Amino acid sequence: MKINLIILFSLMTLFSCQAQITDKKKVETPAINSTDFQVNFDTLNISIDGYLRKVVLFQDNFYGMFETGRRNTSQRFKKMIVFSQNGDFVEDVFVPKEIQGMPHYDLIVQNDSLYVKESQFEKINFLLGKYVADFKLTETKDLKFYQDELYDIYATCNGEWGGTIYFKNKKTNESFEASSTCSIVINKIDGEYYVTNYMGHMMGFASILKIQDPSKLEKSNLKFDRHEGSRFDKGVETLLDTIDFYIPTSFVVDKQLYHLYSDENGTYIGLIENGKMKPIHKFDFIFHAHFNQHLDNGKQLLTFNFKESEKSGILIIDGKYFTFYRQK
Repeated sequence: MKINLIILFSLMTLFSCQAQITDKKKVETPAINSTDFQVNFDTLNISIDGYLRKVVLFQDNFYGMFETGRRNTSQRFKKMIVFSQNGDFVEDVFVPKEIQGMPHYDLIVQNDSLYVKESQFEKINFLLGKYVADFKLTETKDLKFYQDELYDIYATCNGEWGGTIYFKNKKTNESFEASSTCSIVINKIDGEYYVTNYMGHMMGFASILKIQDPSKLEKSNLKFDRHEGSRFDKGVETLLDTIDFYIPTSFVVDKQLYHLYSDENGTYIGLIENGKMKPIHKFDFIFHAHFNQHLDNGKQLLTFNFKESEKSGILIIDGKYFTFYRQK
């Protein structure tokens, strides 16, 4: 009898967990292919071994960080290449050993300068030389995640310990914060802010937050060096909170927020309706993308790799136009 009760309890626990997971995976199927989105392909003229992990547009050229595996270690070798917007090689950039050892980092363009910023916990900065193509350790500073005429916006990510998004009013210098784990991209529609979050820990976690008025968030001392994310959600509306699929970016077309996302079955463009992701377009191929930079006129720059290929490249989203630039 005791064994039967244990089995019954185990089955009830299993079914309960499965129900919670099913509820958390808030995505509808099937997807309907929309003819509104146009996909084009081109080829980069450069031929470089390695995976293109990060890229930014800086001084009219692309600065790309390529990574290759090493024997007997999980650490990857990093090589930065500068190439033109036509894909022609320009020059190499020397990458110091401190950057070689960074598992998590971002390339950030700010104030006409290019930085390599270590992300998650330790946050040292390297600055590209103005006349010599190499990176030098510089004073650690917190670089902006986004800015507009009203706010300087910063974001931190501490992995499973959470993350924070900060809004600093440019006129009053007042600061506000909210929990946001971990911010990838921010979009603005009619004065309201939409924050896309993703963390790849365990099964993966993604969320979309809406912040109508940053001044309604919790007041903040703008402290970036803490090792846990904010616990405040005042003034935040959660539009989507899900697991088990990846949202590399969200983008705006005609004041409508769209989302690029991938799961084990495909890559899609979707809209959020009633707290669920509704797919409106399915790509003919599976790829994994990573947001890198906001460009002019609402364009976005991402890196990508095809699921069935080791090749990677650049993806530019311009409204409903998706242009993939593949490595040779």
